[in-house]
Amino acid sequence: MFTCETRRISIAKGRAAMNMLVVDDEYFAVKGITQGIEWHDLAIEHIYEAMDTSLAKDIMTSHRIDVLISDIEMPGENGLQLLEWVRLHSPGTEVIFLTGHANFSYAQKAIQLGSFDYVLKPIDHDMLKDIVAKAVRQIRAENEFQNLHETYKMYSQQWRQQLPVLVERFWQDLLSSRIDRSPQRLDKYFQQLHIPLTPESSVSLVLLSIERWKLGFSTQDEEIMEYAIRKTASEVILQDSPGVVIEDPKGNMFVIIYHSGEVLITDLQQRCEAFIQACGQYFHCIVSCYIGLPELLSAVDRSVQKLLSMEWKNVGQSCSVMIEEDKADGERGDHHIAMQQLPEFADWSVLYELGKKDELFKRIDEYFRCIQQNGAQAELLEAFYHGILHMVYNLHHRKGLSIRQSEFGAKADDPSALRSPQHLKAWACDFLENGMELLSETQTNVSSLIGKVQAYINSRLQEEELSREQIAASVYLNPAYLSRLFKKETGITLTDFIVKERMERAKELLKEGTLKISSIAEQTGYSHFSHFAKSFKKIVGMTPQEYRKQFHDIRE
Repeated sequence: MFTCETRRISIAKGRAAMNMLVVDDEYFAVKGITQGIEWHDLAIEHIYEAMDTSLAKDIMTSHRIDVLISDIEMPGENGLQLLEWVRLHSPGTEVIFLTGHANFSYAQKAIQLGSFDYVLKPIDHDMLKDIVAKAVRQIRAENEFQNLHETYKMYSQQWRQQLPVLVERFWQDLLSSRIDRSPQRLDKYFQQLHIPLTPESSVSLVLLSIERWKLGFSTQDEEIMEYAIRKTASEVILQDSPGVVIEDPKGNMFVIIYHSGEVLITDLQQRCEAFIQACGQYFHCIVSCYIGLPELLSAVDRSVQKLLSMEWKNVGQSCSVMIEEDKADGERGDHHIAMQQLPEFADWSVLYELGKKDELFKRIDEYFRCIQQNGAQAELLEAFYHGILHMVYNLHHRKGLSIRQSEFGAKADDPSALRSPQHLKAWACDFLENGMELLSETQTNVSSLIGKVQAYINSRLQEEELSREQIAASVYLNPAYLSRLFKKETGITLTDFIVKERMERAKELLKEGTLKISSIAEQTGYSHFSHFAKSFKKIVGMTPQEYRKQFHDIRE
């Protein structure tokens, strides 16, 4: 067997550079191809040489070979046998054969094995270069197609992963009337998002209302719990029924049941009762469910408003399942009549949140004029009183505002408000006006509020237990909301800010050089020196002693 040193010839680099291997047992035949032809313009970066198939396999095992030019007739293993090996180990390589005989059986075998072309010796260099150029173009085309296929595959996979998010966004937009509801557009959405509905379909909504948490959760814990609640709703309420569980931009959770006629209201009620029980047992929260009647997609926003109105009006029954009443069913007694006379608190809540005092007070005037004409019952006045409280508490809670810890909260508990419709109206206007002022101050003075929080923290750095709850109470905010707001406005968490400020104070005291390091640790809220030293080195990058030595030559 002939052997030859493997030689690599560097050619000028270009776009999408390729590697080529020339195999022939004739030394000068190899050199004639590698050195007798100008390969620069084909962007072939490296050319490898081998004088037998064994050496060729070694090269192809170690390097990516795009184009293989090989003689067929060689001592030992021939070129056709090499091609069989190439098809197993490097299927992307294009193979061009050289031979000194016009042997049809060779050509037939080469074609069967998938060779790119077949050239007779003596070799016409221009012809061989043209054939290699065609092979290079084909390789590039195949690579581009493969890249396109991989890109499509990647984006297709990403799209499938994002599909639940896209479906939720579609329903959010549909329920809030932010998209075109024409049959053509709806049909297009359904096809794109694989939603098994038609524009003429009806759906049923179930509003999931988390009334309160039994335990004090952090913001992250609440988000985790809400995610778990949505998953549980999908398993317990939807079960095998087609549909989806979503949360709208305002934080309202809805179960949307497709083909709603297939699920009986009684079955849905039982599922909701099981869901409420599971939430109380596993997620430590009080939940109520509000079941809507089937509604056409073109009017599904009406179902949303009806359910939200039911939630606002339900001021006395927690942990319950409420079903939207079909108007054809008639009235259900005096209590029901009183509840029907309550205002649309959902609409009032929007005016309250936007600070539209004049419009809200106009609605209040109209409402009290109406109930006084019809004879206001004590039950209705009490329901209105609790309805206002529920509306305000719900909105302030969603914004993270603590009512009880503010002066505004003192106005909430006023037994005299129920003495007469006039007293109740005066209380409602005063209470809501103060609430709107509090909302306005909070929304317009975020920077000032963050400044107060930072000042409060800096004034208490010596306290070891500087809790989130303590800081939130100082500005009358919900701790979870304050954490989110602080991170949004400053870019760092409350905890990280406290540690950062402790370290800045420690650096100032170390520069002064009048206190022992153990005393500095205590003045920055660390009762254990080792904890202080560890935190300081993590933040500053050196020990307290090393930092002090930069300014003072003091040994403790």
